Amino acid sequence: MPFIHIVLLPVKPDAPKELVDEIVSELNGLPQVIPFVLSVRCGKTVTQRGKQYTHALVVELENEEQLPLYADHPAHQAVLKKIRQVISEESVAMDFSSAH
Repeated sequence: MPFIHIVLLPVKPDAPKELVDEIVSELNGLPQVIPFVLSVRCGKTVTQRGKQYTHALVVELENEEQLPLYADHPAHQAVLKKIRQVISEESVAMDFSSAH
């Protein structure tokens, strides 16, 4: 069963737009770099319902055992370093199996 990793990111209002766009692009490109990442969706909210969270990330992995491999992968670590430059506080993450 696919395994889902969700992250809500509180990007600072004064974060450089170019850097934020680069981060979103790199996150969306992770399936081309990490073979077991089935899909990634990352983008900016279009409503105010997310409160302080401005961006969301949804990653689909083949299984739960791959979450630590994803977390430690050099491509993920590289973009995580950039994310830490633009967030105003800690992000929120949830992980679950999509089994019915």
